Amino acid sequence: MTVVLAGSAVATAPASASDAPGTVCTLKENTWLRTAPHGTVLLTLTAGRGFRYHGQGWSDGTDWIYGHGAEYPDIDGWVPAGNTTC
Repeated sequence: MTVVLAGSAVATAPASASDAPGTVCTLKENTWLRTAPHGTVLLTLTAGRGFRYHGQGWSDGTDWIYGHGAEYPDIDGWVPAGNTTC
């Protein structure tokens, strides 16, 4: 797996997940937040809510982003990038 940390750009939007650095996206579908790409499921994030990411990786041909959802701003994990508007 390759991990690339995003720059310090901060976007603000109604779907904002927190005020931490990173890019804000919106979840397109209910999405599992995982410990690692293809890893253990930590929790489920709800479609239409914000996801702030500050890292990116690739595993088995899938783009993954690392960050946290608006519902759980204190728990970071991985989601498939294709499940977001990023």
